[in-house]
Amino acid sequence: MSTRLRPPAWLGLGGLALLGFAVTAFTGMWSGGKDIDETCAAAGQPLDQAYRARNWQEPGQFFPMHNRCNADYDLVPGWVNPGLVLFAVAAVVCLAGAVAAITHARRNSR
Repeated sequence: MSTRLRPPAWLGLGGLALLGFAVTAFTGMWSGGKDIDETCAAAGQPLDQAYRARNWQEPGQFFPMHNRCNADYDLVPGWVNPGLVLFAVAAVVCLAGAVAAITHARRNSR
């Protein structure tokens, strides 16, 4: 019996990686809350409107995710951006593993 993962296992792991990616992205997107003034105040940080005006594109970009109150404090947790990269790479690796397992199974069935 082979110890290699079968295609459904690769696809399942890929699905878990995609789920992890979605949860991480959701966490990053909603880390600023609805009202940035209140969220920064709750974090004990002053909201620097001049900084946000200079960097207006940061809160709307998907990667890297940032939503800063000021130049020194980001509301997006530090683990979000590395998590997005890791989960995306894991999903691609699992998809490649599924393709390789399917190819291997088809070659051995002939």
